[in-house]
Amino acid sequence: MTETKWFIIINPKAGGGKGLRKWKKIQQLLNKMAMDYDFAWSESAGHSMVLAQEAVEKGYRRLAAVGGDGTAHEVVNGMIEQTAVPSDQLVFGLIPVGTGNDWIKTHNIPNNYKKAILLLQAANTKLHDVGKIDYHTPEGNPQHRYFINVAGLAYDAFVTKATNEKRPFWGKGQLYYLYVILRCMTSYVPQPIKLELDGQQLEHAFYNITIGQCQYNGGGTKLVPHAVPDDGLFALTVFKDISAWDLIINTPKLYSGNIIHHKEAYYTQTKSIQITSPIDQPAYIEADGELLGQTPIQLTMLPKAIRVVVR
Repeated sequence: MTETKWFIIINPKAGGGKGLRKWKKIQQLLNKMAMDYDFAWSESAGHSMVLAQEAVEKGYRRLAAVGGDGTAHEVVNGMIEQTAVPSDQLVFGLIPVGTGNDWIKTHNIPNNYKKAILLLQAANTKLHDVGKIDYHTPEGNPQHRYFINVAGLAYDAFVTKATNEKRPFWGKGQLYYLYVILRCMTSYVPQPIKLELDGQQLEHAFYNITIGQCQYNGGGTKLVPHAVPDDGLFALTVFKDISAWDLIINTPKLYSGNIIHHKEAYYTQTKSIQITSPIDQPAYIEADGELLGQTPIQLTMLPKAIRVVVR
Protein backbone atom coordinates (compact mmCIF):
# COMPACT_ATOMS: atom_id res chain seq x y z
CA MET A 1 0.00 0.00 0.00
CA THR A 2 1.25 3.46 -0.84
CA GLU A 3 0.14 4.79 2.57
CA THR A 4 2.99 2.98 4.33
CA LYS A 5 5.51 3.24 1.48
CA TRP A 6 7.98 6.11 1.37
CA PHE A 7 8.08 8.34 -1.69
CA ILE A 8 11.56 9.84 -1.97
CA ILE A 9 12.32 12.96 -4.00
CA ILE A 10 15.98 13.48 -4.91
CA ASN A 11 17.44 16.86 -5.80
CA PRO A 12 20.58 16.00 -7.83
CA LYS A 13 21.91 19.57 -7.52
CA ALA A 14 21.65 19.76 -3.73
CA GLY A 15 24.93 20.42 -1.95
CA GLY A 16 26.70 21.34 -5.16
CA GLY A 17 25.82 18.00 -6.78
CA LYS A 18 26.01 15.89 -3.63
CA GLY A 19 22.42 14.70 -4.17
CA LEU A 20 23.46 13.06 -7.43
CA ARG A 21 26.74 11.69 -6.09
CA LYS A 22 25.28 10.24 -2.88
CA TRP A 23 22.09 8.71 -4.26
CA LYS A 24 23.63 5.39 -5.28
CA LYS A 25 24.96 4.81 -1.76
CA ILE A 26 21.70 6.02 -0.23
CA GLN A 27 19.73 3.65 -2.43
CA GLN A 28 21.99 0.73 -1.55
CA LEU A 29 21.43 1.41 2.14
CA LEU A 30 17.66 1.74 1.69
CA ASN A 31 17.61 -1.63 -0.08
CA LYS A 32 19.84 -3.23 2.54
CA MET A 33 17.42 -2.09 5.25
CA ALA A 34 14.48 -3.44 3.22
CA MET A 35 12.80 -0.03 3.15
CA ASP A 36 9.61 0.07 1.11
CA TYR A 37 9.93 3.07 -1.19
CA ASP A 38 9.52 4.60 -4.61
CA PHE A 39 11.52 7.58 -5.84
CA ALA A 40 11.68 10.35 -8.40
CA TRP A 41 14.25 12.94 -9.49
CA SER A 42 13.62 16.66 -9.28
CA GLU A 43 14.52 18.07 -12.68
CA SER A 44 14.28 21.82 -12.14
CA ALA A 45 13.45 24.54 -9.63
CA GLY A 46 9.92 24.00 -8.32
CA HIS A 47 9.68 20.44 -9.63
CA SER A 48 9.92 18.92 -6.14
CA MET A 49 6.69 20.74 -5.23
CA VAL A 50 4.90 19.15 -8.17
CA LEU A 51 6.31 15.70 -7.42
CA ALA A 52 5.26 15.92 -3.77
CA GLN A 53 1.75 17.07 -4.59
CA GLU A 54 1.29 14.33 -7.17
CA ALA A 55 2.66 11.69 -4.81
CA VAL A 56 0.09 12.52 -2.13
CA GLU A 57 -2.70 12.54 -4.68
CA LYS A 58 -1.55 9.05 -5.78
CA GLY A 59 -1.90 7.78 -2.22
CA TYR A 60 1.55 8.22 -0.65
CA ARG A 61 1.45 9.49 2.93
CA ARG A 62 5.17 9.38 3.76
CA LEU A 63 7.45 11.65 1.74
CA ALA A 64 11.19 12.19 2.11
CA ALA A 65 13.58 14.58 0.43
CA VAL A 66 17.20 13.92 -0.46
CA GLY A 67 18.57 17.45 -0.48
CA GLY A 68 18.95 20.52 1.68
CA ASP A 69 16.72 23.25 3.09
CA GLY A 70 15.55 24.35 -0.36
CA THR A 71 14.46 20.85 -1.32
CA ALA A 72 12.69 20.42 2.02
CA HIS A 73 10.95 23.74 1.39
CA GLU A 74 9.64 22.60 -1.98
CA VAL A 75 8.50 19.15 -0.83
CA VAL A 76 6.65 20.57 2.17
CA ASN A 77 4.97 23.16 -0.07
CA GLY A 78 3.70 20.37 -2.31
CA MET A 79 2.44 18.44 0.70
CA ILE A 80 0.53 21.46 2.01
CA GLU A 81 -0.87 22.46 -1.39
CA GLN A 82 -2.38 19.02 -2.13
CA THR A 83 -6.10 18.61 -1.45
CA ALA A 84 -6.39 14.81 -1.11
CA VAL A 85 -6.02 14.59 2.69
CA PRO A 86 -5.50 16.93 5.66
CA SER A 87 -1.80 17.79 5.74
CA ASP A 88 -1.36 16.64 9.34
CA GLN A 89 -1.95 13.07 8.12
CA LEU A 90 1.27 13.28 6.10
CA VAL A 91 4.82 12.55 7.26
CA PHE A 92 7.90 14.40 5.99
CA GLY A 93 11.48 13.22 6.42
CA LEU A 94 14.78 14.66 5.24
CA ILE A 95 17.96 12.90 4.19
CA PRO A 96 20.32 15.90 4.37
CA VAL A 97 22.82 16.39 1.57
CA GLY A 98 22.48 20.17 1.22
CA THR A 99 24.88 23.04 1.81
CA GLY A 100 23.53 24.66 4.98
CA ASN A 101 21.27 21.90 6.31
CA ASP A 102 19.80 24.34 8.86
CA TRP A 103 16.33 22.89 9.46
CA ILE A 104 17.74 19.65 10.89
CA LYS A 105 19.71 21.52 13.58
CA THR A 106 16.65 22.50 15.61
CA HIS A 107 15.44 18.90 15.61
CA ASN A 108 18.88 17.41 16.31
CA ILE A 109 18.65 15.31 13.13
CA PRO A 110 22.09 13.96 12.17
CA ASN A 111 23.85 15.64 9.25
CA ASN A 112 24.64 12.15 7.99
CA TYR A 113 22.56 10.30 5.42
CA LYS A 114 23.12 6.89 7.00
CA LYS A 115 21.82 8.01 10.39
CA ALA A 116 18.99 9.98 8.77
CA ILE A 117 17.80 6.84 6.98
CA LEU A 118 17.69 5.04 10.32
CA LEU A 119 15.36 7.80 11.53
CA LEU A 120 13.10 7.24 8.51
CA GLN A 121 12.95 3.57 9.36
CA ALA A 122 12.07 4.28 13.00
CA ALA A 123 9.45 6.84 11.85
CA ASN A 124 9.35 8.72 15.15
CA THR A 125 7.32 11.80 14.31
CA LYS A 126 6.01 15.03 15.81
CA LEU A 127 3.60 17.66 14.56
CA HIS A 128 5.24 20.80 13.16
CA ASP A 129 3.88 24.29 12.53
CA VAL A 130 3.90 25.68 8.99
CA GLY A 131 3.96 29.37 8.17
CA LYS A 132 2.10 30.82 5.20
CA ILE A 133 3.54 33.84 3.39
CA ASP A 134 1.32 35.94 1.13
CA TYR A 135 3.52 38.25 -0.93
CA HIS A 136 3.65 40.02 -4.30
CA THR A 137 5.75 39.87 -7.43
CA PRO A 138 7.46 43.06 -8.69
CA GLU A 139 4.54 43.35 -11.13
CA GLY A 140 2.10 43.40 -8.19
CA ASN A 141 0.69 39.90 -8.63
CA PRO A 142 -0.25 38.11 -5.37
CA GLN A 143 1.55 34.84 -4.60
CA HIS A 144 1.88 32.60 -1.58
CA ARG A 145 4.34 30.09 -0.20
CA TYR A 146 4.74 27.99 2.95
CA PHE A 147 7.82 27.56 5.15
CA ILE A 148 8.93 25.34 8.02
CA ASN A 149 12.25 26.88 9.03
CA VAL A 150 13.12 30.58 8.82
CA ALA A 151 12.00 33.57 6.76
CA GLY A 152 13.78 36.89 6.59
CA LEU A 153 13.69 40.43 5.25
CA ALA A 154 16.07 43.36 4.88
CA TYR A 155 19.68 42.18 5.25
CA ASP A 156 18.53 38.54 5.49
CA ALA A 157 16.90 38.69 2.04
CA PHE A 158 19.93 40.59 0.72
CA VAL A 159 22.22 37.75 1.85
CA THR A 160 19.89 35.10 0.39
CA LYS A 161 20.04 36.79 -2.99
CA ALA A 162 23.84 36.77 -2.77
CA THR A 163 24.04 33.09 -1.77
CA ASN A 164 21.74 32.13 -4.64
CA GLU A 165 24.07 33.70 -7.19
CA LYS A 166 26.65 31.55 -8.97
CA ARG A 167 29.01 30.17 -6.36
CA PRO A 168 32.76 29.68 -6.60
CA PHE A 169 34.12 26.15 -6.68
CA TRP A 170 34.66 26.28 -2.90
CA GLY A 171 31.14 27.61 -2.25
CA LYS A 172 29.92 24.87 0.05
CA GLY A 173 29.12 24.59 3.73
CA GLN A 174 29.34 27.00 6.64
CA LEU A 175 32.59 28.65 5.52
CA TYR A 176 30.94 29.93 2.35
CA TYR A 177 27.90 31.22 4.26
CA LEU A 178 30.19 33.07 6.67
CA TYR A 179 32.08 34.60 3.73
CA VAL A 180 28.83 35.85 2.14
CA ILE A 181 27.54 37.19 5.47
CA LEU A 182 30.70 39.21 6.07
CA ARG A 183 30.80 40.46 2.46
CA CYS A 184 27.17 41.61 2.54
CA MET A 185 27.44 43.30 5.94
CA THR A 186 29.47 46.14 4.47
CA SER A 187 27.25 46.73 1.42
CA TYR A 188 23.67 46.48 2.71
CA VAL A 189 21.77 49.74 3.36
CA PRO A 190 18.80 49.52 5.82
CA GLN A 191 15.37 50.42 4.45
CA PRO A 192 12.09 51.60 6.04
CA ILE A 193 9.74 48.73 6.89
CA LYS A 194 6.56 48.61 8.97
CA LEU A 195 5.59 45.48 10.93
CA GLU A 196 2.14 44.98 12.42
CA LEU A 197 2.07 42.17 14.97
CA ASP A 198 -0.62 40.98 17.36
CA GLY A 199 -1.65 44.39 18.74
CA GLN A 200 1.76 45.98 18.17
CA GLN A 201 3.48 48.06 15.49
CA LEU A 202 7.18 48.35 14.73
CA GLU A 203 8.40 50.87 12.15
CA HIS A 204 12.03 51.65 11.39
CA ALA A 205 14.78 51.48 8.78
CA PHE A 206 15.58 47.96 9.95
CA TYR A 207 18.94 46.39 9.39
CA ASN A 208 17.56 42.86 9.65
CA ILE A 209 14.29 40.99 10.28
CA THR A 210 14.18 37.26 11.01
CA ILE A 211 11.00 35.20 11.44
CA GLY A 212 11.38 31.63 12.63
CA GLN A 213 9.51 28.39 13.02
CA CYS A 214 12.90 26.87 13.87
CA GLN A 215 16.09 28.41 15.20
CA TYR A 216 18.84 28.26 12.56
CA ASN A 217 19.50 29.67 9.10
CA GLY A 218 22.38 30.95 6.99
CA GLY A 219 24.65 27.99 7.65
CA GLY A 220 24.16 27.89 11.41
CA THR A 221 23.40 31.45 12.53
CA LYS A 222 20.92 31.52 15.40
CA LEU A 223 18.90 34.74 15.18
CA VAL A 224 15.65 33.28 16.54
CA PRO A 225 16.75 31.03 19.44
CA HIS A 226 13.29 31.50 20.99
CA ALA A 227 11.58 29.69 18.07
CA VAL A 228 9.57 26.58 18.97
CA PRO A 229 8.40 24.45 16.00
CA ASP A 230 5.05 23.43 17.49
CA ASP A 231 3.85 26.31 19.68
CA GLY A 232 1.70 28.04 17.04
CA LEU A 233 3.80 31.22 17.17
CA PHE A 234 6.34 32.93 14.94
CA ALA A 235 9.58 33.90 16.65
CA LEU A 236 10.60 37.39 15.52
CA THR A 237 13.94 39.18 15.92
CA VAL A 238 14.64 42.62 14.46
CA PHE A 239 17.77 44.75 14.46
CA LYS A 240 17.46 48.51 14.25
CA ASP A 241 20.48 50.84 14.23
CA ILE A 242 23.27 48.29 14.26
CA SER A 243 26.40 48.75 12.18
CA ALA A 244 28.08 46.17 10.00
CA TRP A 245 31.26 46.36 12.07
CA ASP A 246 29.30 45.86 15.26
CA LEU A 247 27.86 42.64 13.79
CA ILE A 248 31.29 41.51 12.60
CA ILE A 249 32.71 42.01 16.09
CA ASN A 250 29.77 40.02 17.48
CA THR A 251 29.95 37.22 14.89
CA PRO A 252 30.30 34.49 17.56
CA LYS A 253 27.01 35.66 19.07
CA LEU A 254 25.29 35.17 15.69
CA TYR A 255 25.99 31.45 16.09
CA SER A 256 25.33 31.14 19.82
CA GLY A 257 22.01 32.98 19.79
CA ASN A 258 23.19 35.60 22.27
CA ILE A 259 22.98 38.30 19.58
CA ILE A 260 19.30 38.81 20.47
CA HIS A 261 20.47 40.51 23.69
CA HIS A 262 22.26 43.24 21.74
CA LYS A 263 21.00 46.73 22.61
CA GLU A 264 19.76 47.24 19.02
CA ALA A 265 17.87 43.92 18.91
CA TYR A 266 14.24 43.29 19.76
CA TYR A 267 12.64 39.85 19.91
CA THR A 268 9.16 38.54 20.56
CA GLN A 269 6.63 35.91 19.48
CA THR A 270 3.46 36.49 17.49
CA LYS A 271 0.68 34.61 15.66
CA SER A 272 0.69 36.81 12.56
CA ILE A 273 2.75 39.55 10.91
CA GLN A 274 1.78 42.14 8.31
CA ILE A 275 4.65 43.87 6.51
CA THR A 276 4.57 47.00 4.39
CA SER A 277 7.15 49.43 3.00
CA PRO A 278 7.16 52.54 0.78
CA ILE A 279 6.02 51.79 -2.77
CA ASP A 280 9.32 53.02 -4.19
CA GLN A 281 11.34 50.92 -1.71
CA PRO A 282 9.80 47.44 -1.66
CA ALA A 283 11.05 45.03 0.99
CA TYR A 284 11.85 41.51 -0.17
CA ILE A 285 11.33 38.29 1.74
CA GLU A 286 13.09 34.93 1.65
CA ALA A 287 11.95 31.66 3.19
CA ASP A 288 14.03 28.55 3.86
CA GLY A 289 16.79 30.11 1.75
CA GLU A 290 14.52 30.80 -1.26
CA LEU A 291 14.03 34.42 -2.37
CA LEU A 292 10.28 34.86 -2.90
CA GLY A 293 8.88 38.34 -3.54
CA GLN A 294 8.10 41.71 -2.03
CA THR A 295 5.76 43.81 0.08
CA PRO A 296 2.94 44.00 0.95
CA ILE A 297 3.43 40.73 2.84
CA GLN A 298 1.25 38.83 5.30
CA LEU A 299 2.43 35.90 7.44
CA THR A 300 -0.10 33.61 9.08
CA MET A 301 0.38 30.44 11.08
CA LEU A 302 -0.87 26.92 10.32
CA PRO A 303 -0.40 25.28 13.73
CA LYS A 304 0.80 21.67 13.76
CA ALA A 305 0.04 21.33 10.06
CA ILE A 306 2.40 18.48 9.17
CA ARG A 307 4.21 15.56 10.79
CA VAL A 308 7.99 15.41 10.56
CA VAL A 309 10.49 12.67 11.33
CA VAL A 310 12.70 13.56 14.28
CA ARG A 311 15.31 11.83 16.40
